[in-house]
Amino acid sequence: MAQIDLTAFPELTQDEIGQIKRIAKQERLQAGATLFRVGDCEIDLVVVLTGSIDILNPSDSNRVIASHGPAQFCGDIDLITGRPVIVTAITSSETEVLRVPFPLIRTLLNRVPSLGEKLMSAFTQRRKLLSETGKLGLLVVGERHCRETNFVREFLHKNFVPFTWHELSSDRGAKEFQRMGSPKASPVVECGDGRVLVNPSLRELGDCAGVWRLRPKGKIHLAIVGAGPAGMAAAVYAASEGLTTVLLDRMGPGGQASGSSKIENFIGFPAGLSGADLATRGVLQLMKFGANIVAPVEVIAIDDKAGPDGPLTLSLNDDTTMQADVVLIATGVRWRRLEAVGASDFEGTGVHYVCTAVEAHLYDGQDVAVVGAGNSAGQAAMFLAECCRTRQVHMIVRNKLGPGMSEYLSTRIRSTANIIVHEGCEIAKVVGTSQPEYVELHTTANENAASLPCSAMFVFIGAEPCSDWLPPRIGRDEKGYLLTGTDVLRSVAWTRNDRDPLPLETTFPKVLAAGDIRSGSTKRVGFAVGDGSLAVTCVHKLLSS
Repeated sequence: MAQIDLTAFPELTQDEIGQIKRIAKQERLQAGATLFRVGDCEIDLVVVLTGSIDILNPSDSNRVIASHGPAQFCGDIDLITGRPVIVTAITSSETEVLRVPFPLIRTLLNRVPSLGEKLMSAFTQRRKLLSETGKLGLLVVGERHCRETNFVREFLHKNFVPFTWHELSSDRGAKEFQRMGSPKASPVVECGDGRVLVNPSLRELGDCAGVWRLRPKGKIHLAIVGAGPAGMAAAVYAASEGLTTVLLDRMGPGGQASGSSKIENFIGFPAGLSGADLATRGVLQLMKFGANIVAPVEVIAIDDKAGPDGPLTLSLNDDTTMQADVVLIATGVRWRRLEAVGASDFEGTGVHYVCTAVEAHLYDGQDVAVVGAGNSAGQAAMFLAECCRTRQVHMIVRNKLGPGMSEYLSTRIRSTANIIVHEGCEIAKVVGTSQPEYVELHTTANENAASLPCSAMFVFIGAEPCSDWLPPRIGRDEKGYLLTGTDVLRSVAWTRNDRDPLPLETTFPKVLAAGDIRSGSTKRVGFAVGDGSLAVTCVHKLLSS
């Protein structure tokens, strides 16, 4: 008999059930009653008093994947996000339940901390267990080495949307493709409501997945642009302190950190955690406190036409605007593109700038290369080496391995049998047909070209600030990072005479910057989180002035 995961399937105490009864509605249901079905949004929290409820997976012929008895409850992280659920719940016998309406779930989590901790832990673990079933959620059919297919998979993974992917050339993929009408292009995505999308845009895909549809009306206290660690931390602190908060991102939560396979030097997680886990936890935490996250959306302009004492206006790429008292820029950095001949031809089909399970498993049993010598490159190399012991991982390092990397990581890399470090080298050319087949290496002194067979490259070779969309009035340093605080004063670009800029304030009054995009910041997750919390202190000072 399989052991029950008590974190995922705990029983509530009578005291906890008593707390729930204060805001819940009690119902008696006959056997076969549907509590919620796949695709429903903003579902209620359902607690079983007597009887039982079966959870069915519609993506797997309505197989029963869990049953909840007395003192147990239904649901996972979608109870917090309000997104369409991916399973169906039906009573298996006459059942008495408590229903907590969706708008009151956050109230319950925050009013009863011990109960909230139990529920949040269960929600997170259940989603993890569901994702491991391998047949769940949206259906994606597309070619393995297809840029558009991998972009869809990356977006869904980044936004922790469960999905099942079938390669178009496989027997199952071909059957599913035919069932969906054999469209002339791919990838093809089947939504939970039955809609079929062909090579969808981000906006279409976000709508299909039900990703964070809600956007508050009217002026808000704080708009955060960029959902990396700095932006998520600011949203958690701001919302927990009663500030109306919206987090906006062009792709989804996690920022550059979400492309990391494992982060081991973030305090509180001695065993490490993936960037995707960090993003998931951060989103649930900020939404628990009432912050909203809107993605995918891009901010294309910021202005203060309402005057120095009025709200700031954000113009979005969906032809809408948003007003906020304060704006925090936390758009971080992007990895520099590999400039080798032929590299651009394989972006998304063999040249990747993230390294998660989505990309790594495309190349099981195949040799790959990691380009770079920082922590992100080191974490990628270890992940690739550990998830497939039969592959060789080649680290291409322009100078020496070690100076730009944490010591524990460089030591681990050198002692890993299937990692080969090539120092003093860089990739000059990428050669292949549908995917890379080999690369040409040159030494940094341009001597002795050599060929190295590999099926993919994971590139982490330095960062550039994502600041090109910002107005010129926001001051930058020589590398494009945003000036803040005392650097603003030294730049003589500060326009207000009644006060000095706050520590994270840019040359544009009431526009703050935090995390990797800020000039002088340390490019680490922990530092970004600290910046995010400091930003909220600045917001309070601006709102009270």
